[in-house]
Amino acid sequence: MEQALRREIREELGEALEIVSVTPRAFRDDIRVKTYADGTTEEIYMIYLIFDCISANREVTFNDEFKEIAWVNPESLKERDLNDATRITFAQKGLL
Repeated sequence: MEQALRREIREELGEALEIVSVTPRAFRDDIRVKTYADGTTEEIYMIYLIFDCISANREVTFNDEFKEIAWVNPESLKERDLNDATRITFAQKGLL
């Protein structure tokens, strides 16, 4: 799982970000409705594996999957437009 996580981090945030520590944090699952670009929907079963990662640097390169990027303080997270899954994850970590 750690190798898959590191690969996903590289794909999403670039090769220069150096992850020095990975700690499993939580597991949860959920049934969600996914809405596609054409407006169709599908009920899907999601498994969330949450890890705490520490990096040696902050050299990130965001790929084109991101619509908006912002570095924010934990105190301002509650003001952000977050999807339900992200909101639940941050609440579990005590950030919301």
